[in-house]
Amino acid sequence: MNTIGFLDSLGRDLRYAVRAMIHNPVFTLIAVLTLGIGIGANTSIFSVVNGVLIKPLPYPNPDELVGIWHATPGIPNATRDVNVSPAMYFTYREENRAFQHIGFYRTGSASVTGLGDPEQVRTLFVTHGTLQALDVQPMMGRWFSEADDTPNLNSSPVILTYGYWQRRFGGDENVIGRVITIDSRPGEIIGVMPQHFRFLNADPEVILTLRFDRRAAFLGNFSY
Repeated sequence: MNTIGFLDSLGRDLRYAVRAMIHNPVFTLIAVLTLGIGIGANTSIFSVVNGVLIKPLPYPNPDELVGIWHATPGIPNATRDVNVSPAMYFTYREENRAFQHIGFYRTGSASVTGLGDPEQVRTLFVTHGTLQALDVQPMMGRWFSEADDTPNLNSSPVILTYGYWQRRFGGDENVIGRVITIDSRPGEIIGVMPQHFRFLNADPEVILTLRFDRRAAFLGNFSY
């Protein structure tokens, strides 16, 4: 009987609410828009919080990954978090005693030719150690080696992401060793990353090496 009474009361309340909304369309519209904006804003906030704070990074042992920035209290009007420069790469690589792997990276774009129509692709430039730190093994081929970081090599090693490999090469399993032209320079394909691979909030199509020249490196250029 209590259940029947509750449902009967709920039905009367719903009918009253519907009649009230029909007689006050402006108020109803404002209320619906307000609820929609509130729900949308909360959903967006939760998506950001979930992606940044709750959901783990898609790598093995994500709690062991660390990002490095620098404070510059002696430089007027400097930002709070300063990126790193090429000269710092050699310092960290040789003096580091805290991290198993350390690497620098930046995103960009490059032109690819020799595969039909030329196209501009999204790129991820990394030093040796970056992909090793993430510990996501290529599904084919290999990571960059320390020798691949050497400047002025005849060709640039290239790692393809899964989507670009599928789109541009049709999933050809014999792609390792092929040479493509990137920014007018030959690049040898040495690996293909797995389908689930992501790099932070970037969505690269090809991965290339940074190749810092120690003789030209200086403390400025905080771009990495």
